[in-house]
Amino acid sequence: MSTDTTASFFDLVLLLEKRSNFYDDTKRYDGLTDEVLQYICAGLNCPDYNLLKSIKTNSYVNAKPVAQPFPLIIYFAGFNGMSYENYQLFDSLARNGFVVAAVSSIGVYPGNMTMDAAGLFEQINDARFVIEHLTKNNTATRAVGLVGYSWGGLASVIMAMAEPDKVKAIVSLDGSEQFSYGNPEDDESLNRIREASFFNPNAVRASFLYLDSDYAVDDDLPDSVYNISDHILGDKWYLKIDHSKHEDFTSLSVVVPNDVGHDVYDAIQQLTINYLSDKLTGTHVFEERIPSKGITKKFSQPQATAPRATDKILLKGLVQDLTTNLPLPYATLGILNKDQGTTTDSKGEFQLPLQDTNVHDTLRISMIGYEPREIYLKDIVPAQKRLRIRLREKSVELKEVGIVEKKLVTKVLGNKTESKFFGGKFAHGDLGSELAIRIKSKGRPTYLEKFCFNISYNTADTATFRVTIYEAKNGLPSQNILTRDILVRANNRTGKIEVDLSEYNIAVNDDFFIGLQWIAGRTTSGIVFSAGFANKGTFYRKASEARWKKYPMGVGFNVTAKY
Repeated sequence: MSTDTTASFFDLVLLLEKRSNFYDDTKRYDGLTDEVLQYICAGLNCPDYNLLKSIKTNSYVNAKPVAQPFPLIIYFAGFNGMSYENYQLFDSLARNGFVVAAVSSIGVYPGNMTMDAAGLFEQINDARFVIEHLTKNNTATRAVGLVGYSWGGLASVIMAMAEPDKVKAIVSLDGSEQFSYGNPEDDESLNRIREASFFNPNAVRASFLYLDSDYAVDDDLPDSVYNISDHILGDKWYLKIDHSKHEDFTSLSVVVPNDVGHDVYDAIQQLTINYLSDKLTGTHVFEERIPSKGITKKFSQPQATAPRATDKILLKGLVQDLTTNLPLPYATLGILNKDQGTTTDSKGEFQLPLQDTNVHDTLRISMIGYEPREIYLKDIVPAQKRLRIRLREKSVELKEVGIVEKKLVTKVLGNKTESKFFGGKFAHGDLGSELAIRIKSKGRPTYLEKFCFNISYNTADTATFRVTIYEAKNGLPSQNILTRDILVRANNRTGKIEVDLSEYNIAVNDDFFIGLQWIAGRTTSGIVFSAGFANKGTFYRKASEARWKKYPMGVGFNVTAKY
């Protein structure tokens, strides 16, 4: 109707802020909407996040419902997600004669989803309430379909296991019930769910469609560790969407008007609508309208093969100074180009878990002020002796320092955010892992006076970090320019932490990276650094010799510099 108010994308995201303030009475989330829009904008490379505020949807605020029941679609949002992540799909489903109810991924009170059964069933119970409420009010018929994205796909399938008589169809949009995250901690959480008594794919009676992202272009098989399609006995389809990524299964991939990525999302959306129309209204259009190009629909059933057993090895040892034999605390050890590594403790001792597949790898041991050393694991692994590794102190050539008579400009460079909502963190147990941001050169000698970062969340009783400063090479951190260790003991503090760099006489002439390396502390601790969008990019590596990776948001690291 002409009197209905059209909802903007801002209105949809604002619901997240309202939900957070409603469910969590421990803190306020005022301003969260703007930060979420900045986050989405950074991922989409849009020039100004304010553009997202004005985008109009095809949904209406407080629109009067049609006075008759329609088939019901329950949408399960992704991990800690809400309805704005797939609003365009909801608009299309509504235009095709469905009532759509989006169930947020809230988790157990006070409002954060966790990767466990309790969080899953909180979302499932919310869906049960919605079904009963809408059917009793004669808004929806008893023909119920489920759609779930990512973590929501897992929730939707488990609901179909628990409520086989209520659910007629499921569409999983790259759901977590099918693939492995590749992160050991997350994989363990998923395996606990899959091994639980309630997880019984044989109980699913609903028709099942799995739409998969295209991680391996040449592979026609589901690219997962656990293929749920093998265990569902009823009507099922598996389709891989060629040249698609995980994020392409949400409206966020196409929320900014352009010509990129729309074909993939349009195909996902139309397949979903056609499948649900077939199963809930009997249209019989799905199979005949599967595109002849861009969709892989035929694949051989994967053979159930057990993974090759590997022998676990625990490498133990001591790192010492070659001349004095004194132990070297907080030296780093890492497998070259792999996400495996650790640090020595305050006594110079270390333990590094390995597997027999590492036998052909190279272990690199390094410490600021010492020459690094490399050891071929095939020379030491079979013996499994306690290693004594000695490092030679590096001779340091003092650089000339020019005296500048003109007055220097003092400025803060980097990301000054103190956000409570977005952040970057070290993964559990990954001693030796690093976070860093790139600082642009001012085109002349720049002297570093102070380094600052902000901790928004901290459950650690002890935590020690090493400040790192790297030259920039080919867009990545390269050589560490420091000649002395700069250690920061954060312990259980939150808020801004400042590190005085003035005594270290650090001068740079070109772009550089500055960051933190986690070297000591309880490995089960949770520490989150504020992150934002002023410096678009955090560089991260899981171990001291792993490859650097870039993520879109910049952690709140900054330096006070004079130039």
